[in-house]
Amino acid sequence: MNKSFAVSDLKNLIVKAEESFRHKERAICEYYLEYVAQLESDSYEEGQGYLKDYQPSRDQIHACLGCDPCSPGILYTNYLRVKQISDT
Repeated sequence: MNKSFAVSDLKNLIVKAEESFRHKERAICEYYLEYVAQLESDSYEEGQGYLKDYQPSRDQIHACLGCDPCSPGILYTNYLRVKQISDT
């Protein structure tokens, strides 16, 4: 996949992710951070710099809280499905 995200695209995706959370611990959820890491990987350099602000220190990250549904997990899975289709 080509680098495809500019900062404006990323802001929209991050806002959508943050609005979907059910708990205040959302910003350090491992699934949310995996989603952010994938977006960073698929972004232009400027977008990668923007997403660096969303990386907490390792000691703050927590494992799954068992949210049902898992909002960031759903967003991440849907993103990977779309990416896989566009890569073919």
